[in-house]
Amino acid sequence: MPADGQADSRGDAPPAAVVRAAFEALAAGDLARLLELVDPALEWTYLDPDDPDPQPQVCRGRDELRRRLGEQGASITVEEIVPCGQRAVVVTRVPGLDARRARATGDRNFHVVTVHAGRVAALRACRSRFEAVAIATSEPVTP
Repeated sequence: MPADGQADSRGDAPPAAVVRAAFEALAAGDLARLLELVDPALEWTYLDPDDPDPQPQVCRGRDELRRRLGEQGASITVEEIVPCGQRAVVVTRVPGLDARRARATGDRNFHVVTVHAGRVAALRACRSRFEAVAIATSEPVTP
């Protein structure tokens, strides 16, 4: 696993830079740029906003991400990106989010993003920043 801020052996951008670019594109509403940074075989684990204790559900593929993001249209602010090797913890804020879901998090979402070969390969929603950090620093990354 490369050290934080280091390019991987393929010479791709450092994982944290890929994550930052992807979330900046999302915040700017630049879906085309975001999708350029996402692996076609993306595994996206999300939490059902209607469930107060949601269990992770999985979507696969860049096309599914495009469809889901096209339906949302919400304003997003990136509050924090914490590099963890090939992963990063990302905290975002969406004003009014808590009013539309069963569990309150201060209008925040918490994600663990995995980068492989210079693209976002996995996106995992978490219930809290604590959970995201625990996942980002404990699970092995598969090549």
